[in-house]
Amino acid sequence: MSRPAAAPPVIGIREPGALDLVQTLLRQGLTVRIRVSGSSMRPLLQGDELVEVAPLGQAIPCLGDILFVRSRQDSPIIHRLIWQRSRNGRTQLLTKGDACLGFDGFIPAEQVLGRIERIFPADQTKILLRSSPLVRLRALLIVSRVLLAHALRKLRAGNWQKKCGKPSSAQ
Repeated sequence: MSRPAAAPPVIGIREPGALDLVQTLLRQGLTVRIRVSGSSMRPLLQGDELVEVAPLGQAIPCLGDILFVRSRQDSPIIHRLIWQRSRNGRTQLLTKGDACLGFDGFIPAEQVLGRIERIFPADQTKILLRSSPLVRLRALLIVSRVLLAHALRKLRAGNWQKKCGKPSSAQ
């Protein structure tokens, strides 16, 4: 009779050296569970849930994915992928917390440590993020709403016209 697979270890990410340890484990292809703190991903993540972070490997993250990132300030962030671009042959990603007003700014794809695959809320139910069509649709709707709101703000502020050039005059 086979035994069920052991659950991945739970790591307190704010402990000294924990981020380096998690990064090492993910680079070795292991999945890690991390306890969430903060409110930047509300209402999906309230804080104190466990999330299962899987290594990306060679996979390319999709818009709407929730990523575990090492920020420029060397701190861990769990935010949603909003946009991707390529500059000078390097992929850069734009992330944002669902409850945050602003974007995190573009970061090199190398700073992504993993993708959130499962959420374990306090009531011990399990939410599979990539296999549920409704969860995936919700993620894409969030990304669409954020991008549309951003475009509307730029349009209202007149920044859209500055980036696209002056409109041609009718003759």
